[in-house]
Amino acid sequence: MTETAREQVLALARRYDFEEVHSFQDAKLALRLFDETYDLHGLTDEYADLLEYAAILHDIGYWYDYEKHHTHALRMIMAADLPALSEREKVIVANVARYHRGGLPKPAHKNWAALDPDDREVVRRLGSILRLADGLDRSHTCAVEDIAVEWLGDTMIVWLYPPYDNWTEEWAGQKKSRFFQEVFGVAVRVLVATDERLGR
Repeated sequence: MTETAREQVLALARRYDFEEVHSFQDAKLALRLFDETYDLHGLTDEYADLLEYAAILHDIGYWYDYEKHHTHALRMIMAADLPALSEREKVIVANVARYHRGGLPKPAHKNWAALDPDDREVVRRLGSILRLADGLDRSHTCAVEDIAVEWLGDTMIVWLYPPYDNWTEEWAGQKKSRFFQEVFGVAVRVLVATDERLGR
C-alpha cells in the first residue's frame, strides 16, 4: 500500500527523534486557529493539511542545534524524499516550518525569494498561524486544552482553556502573535479564559 503524505511526514519526523507530544500539540492548535480564522485567511482545506505537516516537522532541526533549528528544518524538509507531496507542496511545508520562529520572510531569504507571489502569501498566512500556535505551547506541556476566537471590534481575542496552568502560553502566544497581526492587519489579544467565562 502506498504511504500517505502524513505517514511520510511522520516517518521523517521520527527519523530525527522529533518531540512528538509538542509537535502534535502545535498541529492541533494550528488547525484550530486555521478553522477559527477562516474568514481571515480564506485558504482551502488542502492548505490545512500542509499546515499540519509543517507543524509536525517544525522542530526537526533540533537534530543539529537549537539556535538555528528553524532554518535546519527548512533544509531538511527540502532534502527529504516525500513522494506523496508535490514539489510545490513540499516547498510550502518547508517554508512554513522555517517561519515558526526567527526572522520574518524577506527577499534576502533565498527559499522565500524563489516562491511565486501567490505561494509567498500562502506561506505568510500559514507561517503566522503556526508561529502563534507554537507560542501557545511554550512550556511544551500541552497546558492549553482548547482555544476559542472571539472578536471585539477589530481585535481578535484568542481565549485559552482551561483557566489555569497556561500563563506561560498566554505570554508567549501574545509575543508570537506579532507575525499574525502583521499578515492579517488585525490586533490580537491572547487571554486565559476565566472561571466566570466558563460559567463556573
